[in-house]
Amino acid sequence: MYLSVSLALVAIAIAIYYYISKKLDFFEKHGIPQIPAAPIIGNMGPVVAQKCTMHELLQKHYDNEPDAKYVGFYEFTTPVIMLRDMDLIKAVAIKNFEHFQDHRQSVTKETDPIFANVLFNRKGDDWKHQRTLLTASFTSSKLKDMFHLMSSYAAKFTDTLAQLPEKDREMEMKNLLTMYTNDVIASCVYGYTIDTVKEPKNIFYVYGKIGTSFATLKKSLILLLQRNFPKIAAFFNIKLLEPYVAKFFTNVVIDEVKNREEHGYSRPDFLQQMMEIQQKKDNNFSIENMVAHTFTFFFGGLDSVSTQASLVTQMLVEHPEVQVKVQQEIDVALEKTNGEFTYEVVRDMKYLEAVITETMRFYPVLPNLDRVCMKKFELPPALPGGKPFTVEPGMDVWIPVMPIHMNPDYYENPENFEPERFMDDGKKLVNSCMFLSFGAGPRMCIGSRFAMIKMKVLLCYLLAKFDITAGSKTQGSFRLKKGFFNLVPENGYWMRLEPRKNPHPSFKTKGIVNGTSNGVCAK
Repeated sequence: MYLSVSLALVAIAIAIYYYISKKLDFFEKHGIPQIPAAPIIGNMGPVVAQKCTMHELLQKHYDNEPDAKYVGFYEFTTPVIMLRDMDLIKAVAIKNFEHFQDHRQSVTKETDPIFANVLFNRKGDDWKHQRTLLTASFTSSKLKDMFHLMSSYAAKFTDTLAQLPEKDREMEMKNLLTMYTNDVIASCVYGYTIDTVKEPKNIFYVYGKIGTSFATLKKSLILLLQRNFPKIAAFFNIKLLEPYVAKFFTNVVIDEVKNREEHGYSRPDFLQQMMEIQQKKDNNFSIENMVAHTFTFFFGGLDSVSTQASLVTQMLVEHPEVQVKVQQEIDVALEKTNGEFTYEVVRDMKYLEAVITETMRFYPVLPNLDRVCMKKFELPPALPGGKPFTVEPGMDVWIPVMPIHMNPDYYENPENFEPERFMDDGKKLVNSCMFLSFGAGPRMCIGSRFAMIKMKVLLCYLLAKFDITAGSKTQGSFRLKKGFFNLVPENGYWMRLEPRKNPHPSFKTKGIVNGTSNGVCAK
């Protein structure tokens, strides 16, 4: 009997292996170049084994066939077309958007109702309707209203840092900047007043980090499982967002909406804007939509914005001459406004924005953009002399971000950090498909302007008061952890904040004597 059972299990294993292996000949049959894949894990082996980052893996596949317009890639058993040709990238992301409107479903409403309802995961007409409703929340006038909230937090945040004694001035920037980002989101989105630097165990911060950080092996594996084996994830009820975190953010919205309605007060934040949308009955805008869209700010802004801002500080340490130029721009701007940061002044700081943008080119948070084919679409031959390939509905198409950003055909000396490339005609470059950190086409990040102004406000206040320098724990050679989808440095973002010797008079720190702090106030 045991022999029969063993033979049966072996037969099943062989059948599964044959089925999976058979699927891995997809690109070979269609004459599309690829790097050979392994059963079950496809081309994902180096990331799973933590031998490289996802960014590095896609770079390897991108470089493997330099004459190809696109190449094949297996995300486990799922065949993916990875585009290399810029005209095809524009065709998919913009010109033929109706053929490639959606992202691949990575969560289900049954297992993760909040994540499933965020704008990124919405599909078809539902996505189009929701995006149209939300677009009005990101106009210049709305951002200007929220700017005052951001500015007050940045001022308080840097005032607290200015009071630190010399021995505490070396700090891990990602953790520090996540605190600021958390407080800004809590205020600008939910209407909550929080000071995470002073109260680092507040529930907004703790639950926000748990719910949005994918820089852990556990979260990375859950995401991979949900994307590639959704039936298994659903069967075992494996959730990307922890139930207690989902419950907390749901109750925050319900309670705050009820409180505002009962007491008749309003506030210039994102929640208020959605309450106004809800009041227009024909919009069919439910409380579930409000919960999902507010959480989108945590999902899309807490970890990614703090990571990107941390990377900016890393580049300023590595390129001190760039830091000096940013500080000069800040000081000149403050001269024009009697030492006050206004929305217009921060918005118009072109060099600071160029530094942020160049950092996003150099270290993009996302490894790729993805699109799912909705209608049949014919691609030209992958290689000269080959046959055209028809992308069928349901098939994935990827646009690799780092390989595009590091392609010398699009950026001169791409391995050099040169913010000047985004000056003058930089906006054209940002709005082209050669810069992909905020996405591309109609699916471009709806909150990109909010994210940019949030980073600029933070860096304005930080660099007005401090020089960011290397410390004893700063990496000599900046290295990223292998096997993660997000950019995670091996030893963190350790740096020192030294009070500037000659800041603008309105930002002179008081109470610092011989490198020690006796209390500081900044006007």
